[in-house]
Amino acid sequence: MANIRLLELRNTYKWGGGPDKTILLSAARHNRDVVDVIVVYIRDVRDHEFSITAKAKDMGLTFYELEERGKLDLRVLRALRDIVIRHDINLIHGHDYKSDLFAYLLRRWLRQRHFALLSTAHAWVMLGPRGALYRQMDLWLMKRFDHLLAVSHATKDEMVTAGVAPALITVLHNGIDTEEWRPRVNMPTLRDELGLAPHVPVFGYVGRIMPEKDLETWLRAAAVVGARYPDAQFILVGEGRDSSILTHLQKLAAELGIAARVHFPGYRSHLFPVYAAFDVFVLTSRREGLPNSVLEAMAMGVPVVTTDVAGTKELVADGATGFVLPQGDVHGIAQAMLQLLDDTPLRHAMGQASRKRVEQDFSFTGRLQRIEALYAHLVGRVPEPRQGSSVPQDVR
Repeated sequence: MANIRLLELRNTYKWGGGPDKTILLSAARHNRDVVDVIVVYIRDVRDHEFSITAKAKDMGLTFYELEERGKLDLRVLRALRDIVIRHDINLIHGHDYKSDLFAYLLRRWLRQRHFALLSTAHAWVMLGPRGALYRQMDLWLMKRFDHLLAVSHATKDEMVTAGVAPALITVLHNGIDTEEWRPRVNMPTLRDELGLAPHVPVFGYVGRIMPEKDLETWLRAAAVVGARYPDAQFILVGEGRDSSILTHLQKLAAELGIAARVHFPGYRSHLFPVYAAFDVFVLTSRREGLPNSVLEAMAMGVPVVTTDVAGTKELVADGATGFVLPQGDVHGIAQAMLQLLDDTPLRHAMGQASRKRVEQDFSFTGRLQRIEALYAHLVGRVPEPRQGSSVPQDVR
């Protein structure tokens, strides 16, 4: 049995998002001589589109899906207790306010057992009063954990401003498998499915169709670009919790006069043909952590136009791999999109620079080695630091 017996704990809906790609791939790639991984997902019993279980089983993971009935289902807590005991877990890694809450309650309940608590702050993206409440609750819980990960320096700064001790937080950027995510020659793309000619300029987005993504700004910038380039096409790939935001965006596209050139192909599990169809990737979010979609676009050699939201400005080197603009800046975003369309050599150079940057700075293998070192530290395989010291430098 490995010395690190890890429970990855997560609560999400439908197909998940960027954090779930990281969780599942990490579980599949961990050194089995070092880490035994149990992955547990809590899902709403009403979520009939939940598809992460199938992905996890296809990857050969030890996986549990726990159905939740209500905001705090104690049956889930009891099931988690049984899993902790059955697998002799000595480290629980939470990934959202709900999983952090259950991890905290498990420690309180199972006082006789010794396991460390770690949480990753992927960012609190939900807007409005409910999102603010969840953020406040999660930060309260995090202060009681053994250690915390932030996916960006911006996220760490937000945590510190909220009163979390800086020494408790390690910044660990998301990583990507650059062998898997790479440009491919002569592969079919989404252009073929949509009947778009190879020379037609295409701007794309991949992610959830949710308010925090500010896709209204995305479409308004697209309309400016479309006025200059009547053949330009705009593709937004993804879905939301329901169809309300999508319906609103479709209506806005019609009002802007670009409905015939805006495509909403829905959620796609296979994304290589999607990114391969894009000339430019555009992100207009108001709330993010460190978006995997930007890493994926960069790894595929696609230049990025993004807002200066949280960790995106730590991914995109403004003027080198793409452009970083203020949130809500329709004119600035549109001008950046036009500059990349007007200047083909610049677009290609930025795409190549994006790929190189991901290879150098955002390797998934390097990230995995750093997190395994942190896990080892937390479960006691590395001597505990003296009072007031931080975690070893090699996991920062």
